[in-house]
Amino acid sequence: MKNYTRLLALLLALVMLLASCAANDGKSDKTGKDDGKETAAPTESLSEGETESESESEPQSEGTPSGTGKETESETPRETEPETDAPLSEYRASISKTREEIESLITIKTEDFDEAKAKLDAFESVAIASTNYEEVDAVYMEFEDFFYYISTQISLANIIYDLNRSNTEASARYLDNYDLFGDLYNDYMAACRNVYLESPIRDELFADWSEDEISQLLNYTPESQELRQKNEELLVELNEISGDKSKNERIAEIYAEIVTNNNRIARLAGYENYYVYASSEIYGRDYTTEDIAQFKNYVIEYFMPRFDKLANGWYENYAKFNKADSNFLVDFLYDPFDSLDKNYLEGYINSYAEGNSTGAGFKHLFENRNMIFASAKNSHQSAYQTYLEALDTSFCLFGSDGQSTTTIVHEMGHYYAALYNPHLSSYDLAEIQSQANEFLFLRYVSTEIPRHIYTVIKDYTLYNTVAMILVCIIIDEFEQKVYSLESVEGFTMVDFEKIMTEACQPYGGIKYINDNITDMNEYWKIVCPNSPVYYISYATSSISALNIYAIANKDAEAGREVYRKLIEEIGENAKFKSALASVGLSDPFSSETFIAVAEILPKS
Repeated sequence: MKNYTRLLALLLALVMLLASCAANDGKSDKTGKDDGKETAAPTESLSEGETESESESEPQSEGTPSGTGKETESETPRETEPETDAPLSEYRASISKTREEIESLITIKTEDFDEAKAKLDAFESVAIASTNYEEVDAVYMEFEDFFYYISTQISLANIIYDLNRSNTEASARYLDNYDLFGDLYNDYMAACRNVYLESPIRDELFADWSEDEISQLLNYTPESQELRQKNEELLVELNEISGDKSKNERIAEIYAEIVTNNNRIARLAGYENYYVYASSEIYGRDYTTEDIAQFKNYVIEYFMPRFDKLANGWYENYAKFNKADSNFLVDFLYDPFDSLDKNYLEGYINSYAEGNSTGAGFKHLFENRNMIFASAKNSHQSAYQTYLEALDTSFCLFGSDGQSTTTIVHEMGHYYAALYNPHLSSYDLAEIQSQANEFLFLRYVSTEIPRHIYTVIKDYTLYNTVAMILVCIIIDEFEQKVYSLESVEGFTMVDFEKIMTEACQPYGGIKYINDNITDMNEYWKIVCPNSPVYYISYATSSISALNIYAIANKDAEAGREVYRKLIEEIGENAKFKSALASVGLSDPFSSETFIAVAEILPKS
């Protein structure tokens, strides 16, 4: 039963992904991604299917150079408001699936869940009664195939929902299917537990399961899924009131309840708290809290002394721009990729030689039209990539505010990676595959746009990436503190803001962070409920992506080759640190990596 472990991971990943996507509408997959860029935070990624990875909550945030507290009245880059209700450009329409095409693929009925349950019951019965492995496996595969059909149908329904979240019919279909999926998940876990306890060929059936997975199975109760479903309802409510400061106390109540529910889920699985549980069971991290602490120390040692220069350097050069230069920069960073003076995305793809596997991977996305562009104002704002299991294909959604060149490049990296490892278990690796592609694109345009404009874009990108790393490790500090508390029941917004103030202290204090990056007391309200314990993965992947950029800066082809290996030459169960070592990248928790990256940053 080789697919047992994979199916267990997919079931859990889908549950977590669907929960996060329902309310995840703030940041794009770039740093946040899975996702503006002002906060540089992941949305993404999250699951085996999406990156906003299933991989949840990639986030790429698509902020603005003006989002630094240094705005001028005239020439500061502007937040662009795309004409989201306007029809797509002819080119975007030609490479995109239509809503009607996606709708035509959605054939799921309530009765399908009954059929899945019947197939699951048949598997449980034969697994307990038979000693013939092949017979049991054949019945199990019938259930698995049907499960993949259902999970793909839910993902398709989620895409339609994300095209326009004001569509009450699409929202209801998505939520109704999510509830039924939760029931199926409960039934699956119960069936597997019964088979484990009663099957005469248990050892053969569960040969691929680890001790941790067996422990998780035996400790599983329907209560954990009920708690996840409750969180889903809370996230939908949170999505409706997000950004309304008059609702701050209700937001605090919702978050406190989500944290309480998450910790109960963790303890039901035998973990001390949700932070430890998610690090192990959801994100599959092969590094410790001690590694994370060292990572944060290196950020303080190597990045913080350069941060003011990093934050001011790009802006000093930008302030010299005339209006035409300023408009060029803003258009390049934020406008739809096909509305610029030339298609830099197409040029980047074509810069890979004919027959090159990376270039072929990028072209596959366009040639197969495995994407859709949203135009409704109330669409999912950023972008994500998801894997449609039953269709055996990866697919990208680009929201109304997630169609810039760098956003496309980010998701294109996820898509290319999914051609080789659609079920990659490491979120840290998945996010390198997207972020590093952005840096390789940055290296490419160094000879394609005016040098003085490129210099500002490069310096701003480096500032934004380091700022994003700071935001992510502060979010991680905040979540470590929150989830380690005995209880947060009854916590008010003041209580949570006090914890955030403490989390910011090692990095210059909350005022410094708010003035130079983003308002952390607003930011955590968006990301922590939607993508809990995710953000440290975006920080560790960012430092590794910067490491690839440092290589490409000296030798573009060498950087591209490291990137190719990191996608094509690792397995789906690859661990973060060992995979980096296998392609010649240094340990992201070592001073060596930070020293290499610091060399490409402005000197203090």
